[in-house]
Amino acid sequence: MNVKRTGNSASSTPSIPDAKSGSLFCLKPGTKVIWKSTGRNTGFLVDVGPIAAFDPDGAIIGGSAKDVTVVAKTPGCYKYSAGACVSGAIYGMCETTYGELIITSH
Repeated sequence: MNVKRTGNSASSTPSIPDAKSGSLFCLKPGTKVIWKSTGRNTGFLVDVGPIAAFDPDGAIIGGSAKDVTVVAKTPGCYKYSAGACVSGAIYGMCETTYGELIITSH
């Protein structure tokens, strides 16, 4: 998943052919997901909600210099928010995008 700050918005795009930002995608339990940002000097925070969808659970915090790998864990449908911030900007530094994912039962 590539989380970027773009113009006046943010995007979160799966590394799947022809995927668009916020595209719904499915994972099998045990699938490794790498959250990263290809945007220069960009940090991100991803929140999948109160249910532990991934291992380790909790917020996914990384940036252009720090990819974060998590493993799909709990089957279900999830909505997530992904905030992207560019360091050094003063006004409108951060933006948020939303997406959905499904972790299948097998």
